[in-house]
Amino acid sequence: MTDDPKPTVSRNNNILIARREAVQPSNRAERGWTRTELADAVNRALAELYPCENTAVEEVDGRWIGKLERGLHSWPSERRRAALRHVLGVRTDAELGLYIRRKKPRGAHQVSRGPSVIDTSTPHPARRYNYWLGGKDHFEADRRSADEISKGFPTAVGAARANRAFLRRAVTYLAKAGIRQFLDIGTGLPAPDNTHEVAQRITPEARVVYVDNDPIVMTHARALLLGDPRGRTAYLEADLRDPEVILQHPALKRTLDLTEPVALLLIAVLHFIQDDDQALAVVRRLRRALPPGSYLVVTNATIDFSTPEVVAFYEQMVASGKSDIRLRPIAQFSRFFEGLELVEPGIVPAHDWRAEDLDDPARPSASDVSLYGAIGRVL
Repeated sequence: MTDDPKPTVSRNNNILIARREAVQPSNRAERGWTRTELADAVNRALAELYPCENTAVEEVDGRWIGKLERGLHSWPSERRRAALRHVLGVRTDAELGLYIRRKKPRGAHQVSRGPSVIDTSTPHPARRYNYWLGGKDHFEADRRSADEISKGFPTAVGAARANRAFLRRAVTYLAKAGIRQFLDIGTGLPAPDNTHEVAQRITPEARVVYVDNDPIVMTHARALLLGDPRGRTAYLEADLRDPEVILQHPALKRTLDLTEPVALLLIAVLHFIQDDDQALAVVRRLRRALPPGSYLVVTNATIDFSTPEVVAFYEQMVASGKSDIRLRPIAQFSRFFEGLELVEPGIVPAHDWRAEDLDDPARPSASDVSLYGAIGRVL
């Protein structure tokens, strides 16, 4: 942004930070767990406390711990709180600095989960993506992160645009196929051809629910909500890692009828869940809520087409903790669609999916985009 708006000050959870830093690791003399070490301990505790249940969807990572410590989450799920209490040896949530936020009155079509907190010091994928698309809704940390990624992935900007074009083609196909309901998780900031704009051009009565976990997206919700009055568009603030929160949210229930076919859009968002089992568990939970005739739409960054130089750069980013994405090979990507009927042409580089310029010699190569895309139908 040219003039960064004054952000809401984040309230650090100093109680939780102090408890993490007071832990004595068994493998070194220095006191204090890293955020990743605490996350790993929480995940082990989940399996220990709930041995007969699938807890993969509840698992966390260091990035999630960081958000909790910065006050971006204040009230995790019951299982996560229990695991945190178990790991840090406390009896109450208050001893972890956790509390329930008081909810503000809910406006029509729009729900707030409490005071929005905009952390401008930490890059966010939605704002970084906006920067690559030529938007203006980003901060210095987002630009710095995007530029660093672009050094090793010089085609990042082209990949972002190819991803946006895939979304447009996918929604067009689905709307023409008769889909009237869309659940777009990880929608990001407004850009040309948002899901509701594409769908309602074809079917004015189409209903769309947008989901994102970045508070700054909430500040642009009105732009997202200006759809055709014959349809309906809603926005809710939630994290993909908490599918139950999304599925049980009043805004979703008011807008979508989950007894009728729905298109579930997970566009360039699953690669921010680095653990493969957790990502698969999230997708499967969301899929279970979809009736027959629904569709799953996914894009995910991949390393399958990358040069050795790009592979080396990615591995360096992962080793240094600077990468927040999981570049999935086709074998892992295809698991999201197990049990579904793939729409032709199946799993392909996203820019090749039903593209109209396949014969254009100047079009990007698979390595230029490095993104898989596919649509599967729920049987």
